[in-house]
Amino acid sequence: MLYALNTNGELQSLYQLTQAEIELVRKTPYVCPVCHELLQIRSGRRTIPHFSHFPKSNCAVIKGGETVEHDRGKWRLFTWLKNQGYEVHLEQYLPEIRQRPDIYLLVNGKKIAIEYQCASVTNQEINKRTLSYRDAGIFPLWILGTKHLHSSNSYHLSLSDFTRSFFYYLNDDYYLYFFHASKGQICVLSNVKSAGGRRVFAKTFSSAITNLRFPQLFTPGSYDYGDEPFLREVERLWYKNRTVYQSQVSSEERQYRQYLYLRGYHFSLIPSICYLPVPGQVQTVMRPYVWQTRLFLDHFFHLPIESSVEFPILSIGSTPNGYAPHLSQQYLDLLTRLNIIEKTGKNIYIKIKQVSFHKRVEDALEDDRRTLEQLKNLQRIKI
Repeated sequence: MLYALNTNGELQSLYQLTQAEIELVRKTPYVCPVCHELLQIRSGRRTIPHFSHFPKSNCAVIKGGETVEHDRGKWRLFTWLKNQGYEVHLEQYLPEIRQRPDIYLLVNGKKIAIEYQCASVTNQEINKRTLSYRDAGIFPLWILGTKHLHSSNSYHLSLSDFTRSFFYYLNDDYYLYFFHASKGQICVLSNVKSAGGRRVFAKTFSSAITNLRFPQLFTPGSYDYGDEPFLREVERLWYKNRTVYQSQVSSEERQYRQYLYLRGYHFSLIPSICYLPVPGQVQTVMRPYVWQTRLFLDHFFHLPIESSVEFPILSIGSTPNGYAPHLSQQYLDLLTRLNIIEKTGKNIYIKIKQVSFHKRVEDALEDDRRTLEQLKNLQRIKI
């Protein structure tokens, strides 16, 4: 940790001290502000000066994931911002919300709390801290340690449910931030798309932190890998769901199959428009065909042509900056572009094409091929 209590009960840091000054205070007793255990000072040529618990400590700070990597990351981010001339504070206590963000930053009158999250904690804890910041008018910026980043190539990544909860929605795009403290390297994901499950496709921008200015975190560049790799993934998943039977599935999948079975349908024969990728899919682990099939059957399938189409709002969590996508609306918009429904006014949609379940897998695969061609031929599809 970077702060400790001195004998006067005051918070003391080491980062502003020279090595000679650190040696002078090394024998001074310091205690942890959380558990009040005695601490030791660690510093050296390759070590950021910091306070450390002795072995076998039971402090909640250690259990919560405070590590040398975490301290190194906080320090590097702090000095990076300090060198750019910002008003920035390390581990400043905010009494009005009883929070101590890793870094507290003021930019043009805007308050920003930066949290460098290396350890995996509960989503409940993350949400609690995020809402606490937002309620106080503070923008929460979560930056993850790179152990949470799993990439198979330059645009194909696998994200856990924990990591997915840190997506930001800014300027009509999704962003996710990582920092490798040892290498001093920032990694930003943007232009993120998901066809369901853990896999996502994204533009990955990496740079030494010393080569970046803070505003560049939110505009990492205009490069786009294109839709082709993503649409190939969509095609692969559609084919797999049609042709490969999986006996060991999640409870969500079992309930979905039971839902169709009770209505006399088989999951391998659903229409292709029940698989469509929409932008907000990035924020949920719920498979697109699960929620789209339910909307299709309950609110579209039995409607006569020229009937009004209305989908209920689907509940989905928000990003740390408060954006919650309207999946049903995004689905309606995409069905409009595929000429299944027609928009006749503000949020008024009319059914113009009948769509049925397939009788044979061969017919379903042909429908998939045609629908994918439509997706590819759309001038620009935000997925």
